[in-house]
Amino acid sequence: MEKLLNQLRKATGLEDYESASKACLDYYANATEEERSEIKKVMIAKGDEILLKARESRQKAAELIAEYENSQVNIEINGQKYPLSEWVTLKEYCRRFGLKNTMVINNWISRQIIPQENILNISQLNDLRLIKAVPYK
Repeated sequence: MEKLLNQLRKATGLEDYESASKACLDYYANATEEERSEIKKVMIAKGDEILLKARESRQKAAELIAEYENSQVNIEINGQKYPLSEWVTLKEYCRRFGLKNTMVINNWISRQIIPQENILNISQLNDLRLIKAVPYK
């Protein structure tokens, strides 16, 4: 039994843990009350350890995502820098602001509802058109 418990304690990966816990549970069926109590303690301790590692991993992931979202990514066109967090494609603008399709935006551009300073035509990217991500109407 000690060998089984040591395998469970030392399990590092998911496969190790699953095989060790299965072996402990198989042994559990024929174990004495004292052995069952010991198996429960070790399994609960290992479960708590796994949960702690999961919480730490989630926290690290949340910090990395927040850092990425807060980083300023700029595009430089003709010597002027534009933060990409403020500029979107026509398709992305439709998604963000709930418009039916990009023809609505093209119509706004032709009718000058969207001011010229809020439109970027990037010739280096095959004439990609970006607009400033603010509500128009």
